[in-house]
Amino acid sequence: MSVKVYFKTVGCRVNQVETESLREKFMALGHTAAAEPEDADLVVVNTCSVTEKADRDCVAFLRRTAAANPKASIAVTGCLATLEPGKILAAAPGATLFTNKEKGNIPAQLCGSAPSGDFFSVTKFHGKARAFVIVQDGCNLKCAYCLVNLARSELRSKPVEAVVDEIKKLIDSGFSEIVLCGTRLGIYRCKSGATLEDLAKRLFALDGDFRIRFSSIESEELTPGLLKVLKAAGPKFCEYFHLPLQAGSDPVLKAMGRLYDTAKYKAKLEELRSIFPGVGIYADIIAGYPTETEEDFAAAVKFVRGCALSGLHVFSFSGRPGTKAAALKALPQKTVAARSAALRALDGELRAACAASMLGKKYTALVLKNKDGRALALASNFVNIELPGPQKTGRLVRCRITAARDGACLAEVI
Repeated sequence: MSVKVYFKTVGCRVNQVETESLREKFMALGHTAAAEPEDADLVVVNTCSVTEKADRDCVAFLRRTAAANPKASIAVTGCLATLEPGKILAAAPGATLFTNKEKGNIPAQLCGSAPSGDFFSVTKFHGKARAFVIVQDGCNLKCAYCLVNLARSELRSKPVEAVVDEIKKLIDSGFSEIVLCGTRLGIYRCKSGATLEDLAKRLFALDGDFRIRFSSIESEELTPGLLKVLKAAGPKFCEYFHLPLQAGSDPVLKAMGRLYDTAKYKAKLEELRSIFPGVGIYADIIAGYPTETEEDFAAAVKFVRGCALSGLHVFSFSGRPGTKAAALKALPQKTVAARSAALRALDGELRAACAASMLGKKYTALVLKNKDGRALALASNFVNIELPGPQKTGRLVRCRITAARDGACLAEVI
């Protein structure tokens, strides 16, 4: 019997890819996708618990859905379901829970099909111009603020041949940009012993007009060998790195349990810029960590500005149950909010400076969508570019930057 399934994802890119893979599995079994949770027979929710806000968003959605569509079955998975099932059941008492380890078998458990065991492969990406592929899962770092190592403790890497086959099919189906994703992408190592460097070599050897982008990767995991492979790939590699920073002062980095200090981080930036001129480098940063003093915060702002990053992804500190930082006395909420606002303002400055530095230069951009007579595209360095429209979605377009505005660029097609 066919059922209508609504899919809801909260959280990281890995979660989004997992949900897309689950969607494909349900559709392959003859089921259909519902446009709204109220119209569904089954609601599948992939949760996040990296921040308190993520918890609240998940719980609020479940409460609304259970009230609005009491006849629907609700399947809940992800980090919140793995770590705090009680919160899920309080919001949706009739929900069926699946831990992260059980997530891949949700279609089999609910529909009676055979388990696939395919590590969340995809053949397309619903409504997206770019395709995202999970190649690694799990983290064994012990960062004081983070519960990912609790929710995703098992380290797994998708076999090289499976990744190559998956990406070949995506390229053949018309995707021109593929993003490699992982909880900790840099520690990719499959059972054969192949590393991310080995995987990258195989992928860049594929035929076709495509490019590969890395999702977030730890700075210390960008080895000389890997960087050599990325440089040799030429335009098949997006000159973009998202390097988690988390704090811009050494005392706070030490308290967080991070594996580098500011000097090592900045040295990595200099190395990357020497190899990839014009590279886009972005960073996560946490505002208001409990041990962060006014002096620490001032040092962080000075450090980030001195690094000339391309942009920031700012998080307000959120104490997570089961982490070391949760036992620390939190800073006043007003202080945390002020520091978050200051870092977001700095993010705006950095993005504007990055866009301005691109004036007059040529880039290859991926067309994401068309809107109001313009095409929105994405440069290799992750800067948004507006082009005269319409343009074919998913196409790689060569362009010249003519203006910069609000951290984005305007360009002409060449």
